[in-house]
Amino acid sequence: MTAEPERLHPTVMAHVAARDFEDGDVVNLGVGLPLECANALPAGREILLHTELGIVGFGPVIEDHTEADPFVLMVGNLPVTANPGMAFMSHDESFAMIRGGHLDVAVLGGLQVDREGNLANTQFEGKPAGNLGGAPDLAYGAKRTVILMRHTTNDGAPKIVERCTLPLTTPRCVDRIVTDVAVIDVEDGELLLREYAPGWTPDAVQAITEARLTVPGDVREISL
Repeated sequence: MTAEPERLHPTVMAHVAARDFEDGDVVNLGVGLPLECANALPAGREILLHTELGIVGFGPVIEDHTEADPFVLMVGNLPVTANPGMAFMSHDESFAMIRGGHLDVAVLGGLQVDREGNLANTQFEGKPAGNLGGAPDLAYGAKRTVILMRHTTNDGAPKIVERCTLPLTTPRCVDRIVTDVAVIDVEDGELLLREYAPGWTPDAVQAITEARLTVPGDVREISL
């Protein structure tokens, strides 16, 4: 049996997701893999990171907790750097930003994404109830929603499917999927394979994807 090519490390996945942030973007990072993007922001661009906890404009995650300010936290209770000009706000003001369409990008994790861009990311199979949190607001309210997730489950089941079987978080909200093997855009009910990880091929990516991928002529290997 042929060994599977190497998959991208989460740090590299975060850089792939973050490389397209534009100067001045207001970006919210969801829990899990998306939090890696806080330490992968493009150099030379001002990216205003937003957390629904009520901060805009914070910096990278602080690894040494002895240097952390307990009042400067992002989701997941991760301590972050206090940047000059950073703003605090109440919880309702933070969600007013989200629901008012003031976020340029939301980077969220995913359990399933389907061909129509439907997202399921709050309730595992067999779990009696999910934990919605702010995910529906973020996925629907952001101008662009990027899903950062592994391409398959721990058991090897596809997470990019023809139709979500898990309870939906938000319908038809996903613009781009970044996984450990590919970059895929959702456009008009099609899944367009834009890039694939080094060592992979479009056919290899399709083999672990339930939904049918469209492969444009300019598909290329992922590069940073």
